[in-house]
Amino acid sequence: MTFASESPIRRALYRALHDPLTGLANRGLLMDRLGQALARTRRRPGCVAVLFLDLDRFKVVNDSLGHAAGDDLLVEVANRLEAATGPADTVARLGGDEFVVLAEDVAGADGALALARRLRRAVSAPMPVAGGQTVVMTASIGIALSEPGLDIGEGNPSSLLWDADAAMYRAKDCGRDRAHLFEDGLRAGSVSRFRSEAMLRHALDHDGLRLHYQPLVDLRSGALCGAEALVRLEHPDRGLVPPAEFIPVAEETGLIVPLGAWVVAEAAAQAAAWRSLQPAGVPPMTVSINISGRQLNTAGFAVEVGAAIARSGADASHLCFEITENALVDAGGTGVSTLEGLKSLGVGLAIDDFGTGHSSLTWLRRLPADFLKIDRQFVAGLPAHPGDTAIVRAVLDLGRNLGLTTVAEGVETPEQLAALRDLGCDWAQGFLLARPGPAESVTALLENGTRW
Repeated sequence: MTFASESPIRRALYRALHDPLTGLANRGLLMDRLGQALARTRRRPGCVAVLFLDLDRFKVVNDSLGHAAGDDLLVEVANRLEAATGPADTVARLGGDEFVVLAEDVAGADGALALARRLRRAVSAPMPVAGGQTVVMTASIGIALSEPGLDIGEGNPSSLLWDADAAMYRAKDCGRDRAHLFEDGLRAGSVSRFRSEAMLRHALDHDGLRLHYQPLVDLRSGALCGAEALVRLEHPDRGLVPPAEFIPVAEETGLIVPLGAWVVAEAAAQAAAWRSLQPAGVPPMTVSINISGRQLNTAGFAVEVGAAIARSGADASHLCFEITENALVDAGGTGVSTLEGLKSLGVGLAIDDFGTGHSSLTWLRRLPADFLKIDRQFVAGLPAHPGDTAIVRAVLDLGRNLGLTTVAEGVETPEQLAALRDLGCDWAQGFLLARPGPAESVTALLENGTRW
């Protein structure tokens, strides 16, 4: 990648239009060229293709090897994309691990898909990085076309890029390492994602988040033994927004990091407040907090958690961090070291949704876990379904043999509760016992000495 000219004015212009790391076109130059390409199709027949490329799990590699190695990898990807495209094509970097290829006079969908295959092959070839290591990357690609007869937002360059972005997310949803052509139905999802992101940013900046807590019950004594912290977003017009509407967007955008920091601070403070209400000699309430693979891969996450606990005045042993097996897979080795850092603080660790992810027994062997949460899909079959009963019994036996506290999720019927007690499950949660609610509702149960 050569620097443009020795002229100060031209150097400044070059810097304004190119990505400083890779030398590729930046968003401004890309949009200018895309606008010109679309204008040319109005004068003569032709098809413009926009291919939106996102590296799969780049953050895991970046955090594992360091940012310098991550930058080297991005430069190598940029070089490979340029080598895989034609001289008339534009390769741009929008930031992070997002790249865009603009190709003119493409032979429709078949031509665009063929180009996507070349780009994926170029990216997936092994890449040497610092330290003599080799990294294999994959890419998810979304494709939008200006071909006549397809809806491309009336030829608007931003709409075409937006459509390619939406198709890229569909490629990721379908399993990553693939290309997906834009379809009309994806635009609504893309707009919805944008609105959800804006809503979440506003909530983070304007005190629009709330924590609800779902009680945990000790099945041996029937006493309240803890509560799981569940984040909610309070919209000025819609009221409480369910997490399914904004948590996936938080994961995609990285907003899960500030969101998670807020949850940890609030939940730790609440744990301290509940402990102050309990008489001496009574087992403390355990407050459970869900964390994601992206949080585990955030540098200094365990240190930040420790600082939040210290500020709250809570005892670290009264907190438990829950992580799913799938999130552990996404986090890789960095996630395990972060969990070990959390464990050193004195907090509890729980494997959530046990049995539904990857390599369950492997994670049990590797992690310093304290709790094993049985997924609701197995609890739902109790006691009528012999298969589910056998699975739950096996998980409970495994937990006991490993010295873990077992927790059943999704208890909704008296029959399920009775079966879990008979099988020897330690704790349970679910709508039959109590629905999630504000902290005050759990405080009332605590003060009343409610038993189940």
